[in-house]
Amino acid sequence: MVYTISGNGNNRSVEKSEQKWCLWKEVVLAVLVNIPFFTNGVETTMLTSSAHSGNFASHNGTQWTTAAMVVGAGASAPVMCYIIDAYGRMSGVFLVSMVQGITLIPHFLLNKNNMYPIEIVLHILSGISSGGLFTVLPIYLREITTLRGFSLTLMMAMTTAGYMTKIISIEVRLYLILGLVMVQFLSILMMVESPSYLVMVKKYEKARKNLSKLRVVTEDDPHISLEISNLKAESDKAKTVGKLSVRTVWRNKIWLDGTKIGVVLYTLTAICGSILFLDQQKTLMQLRVSSDPESMLVVSTLLLGSIFCLVCSTFVDRKYLLTAGYVTMTLSTGVLAVYTQADLTVTSLRWLPVTALGMLVFAYGIVWGLPVVIMVEVFNLEIRATLIGTIYAYSQIIKLLHVQTFQYIEDYIGVYTTFYIFACINLFGVVYTLFAVPNIRNKSVRQIERQLKRPALPA
Repeated sequence: MVYTISGNGNNRSVEKSEQKWCLWKEVVLAVLVNIPFFTNGVETTMLTSSAHSGNFASHNGTQWTTAAMVVGAGASAPVMCYIIDAYGRMSGVFLVSMVQGITLIPHFLLNKNNMYPIEIVLHILSGISSGGLFTVLPIYLREITTLRGFSLTLMMAMTTAGYMTKIISIEVRLYLILGLVMVQFLSILMMVESPSYLVMVKKYEKARKNLSKLRVVTEDDPHISLEISNLKAESDKAKTVGKLSVRTVWRNKIWLDGTKIGVVLYTLTAICGSILFLDQQKTLMQLRVSSDPESMLVVSTLLLGSIFCLVCSTFVDRKYLLTAGYVTMTLSTGVLAVYTQADLTVTSLRWLPVTALGMLVFAYGIVWGLPVVIMVEVFNLEIRATLIGTIYAYSQIIKLLHVQTFQYIEDYIGVYTTFYIFACINLFGVVYTLFAVPNIRNKSVRQIERQLKRPALPA
């Protein structure tokens, strides 16, 4: 099997050599690192909000809890990303598990007398853990594994699998979270610091040692030397620009275009309509039936979409998965717009809106985590944490504005009109993703940056 790495602007390859990476170890490590996403999914079933714009758990109309979670996530993400740049990626992994453990305390303190203040505290803590979860862990996974398609999209399947635990009792879920947090702390003992971070701080020998552990080869293996060399080149290239700031990002057109892509993709995810279509009862209100009081159609199709994304990401570029997801969401949202008209009582083809909702949520299951996956691939290791933390904080501001204003918009223009608006937003997502997002699969940062490089204007 030929193993090829490109770097320093020149194509260099290690030809006719065996790829010695230990596949099973990378899979096990990916699962261990992704356990906090499953923990987050289990906990979400007991909250009034979720990591998405919409709520599909036990919504009770308490808007302050949703706001508390979004604010907690937006405030914690830049802080967590600063910590992992200053003290290492493992410090962030530890903090996420610690906050998830602390979040258990309010669950056990809840009673009828303190319900409101404890729920606020609970959602703030859950938001803080989410802010680290969807920034720190994807960055760490990106930097320690060669199975990036599998490892990064696994977070989507693990999160949505956690939502399925709503079918078991609350007490069982609480103790399940407790057990998962204990497993997370034990698994940290099996992890090592990211070689990319160690190269950033110029600890090259330690980086070589950790990389050899991750790849299960000796430190003097030529593949290790080549990968360390490429990481050094990537780091040195970024440092020549100067200290990271708004000015340096603005002047570096590749970084600026990467940031623009992140802003657009995160915005599309926040306002794609999940705040409406994840509410199954409202979406299918014209059917006037309650055959699925637990909204299992939503959580099951969301899980299936995430699993489909996980499987396909190993051989399909994330760009085309995202495009296909937006195409399906556009068509399904259009169908639901017709079937949610205020004066329409559905008496025939009643299966069509149910099928459309299932396809819509299935497509959203493919789409919702891919912006995170794409952005951790796009950015240089020196700027990765800072820019992802900043973009994530921006997305939470958009989400907060969206959540707080949506009900007023819905009351003014009606449900079916909002579906038409969301169909237009998703259609824009199709066009933008197809023409602006670079190819990611099996590409190095340098190769991705070449796709973002603007061609020179003719004289």
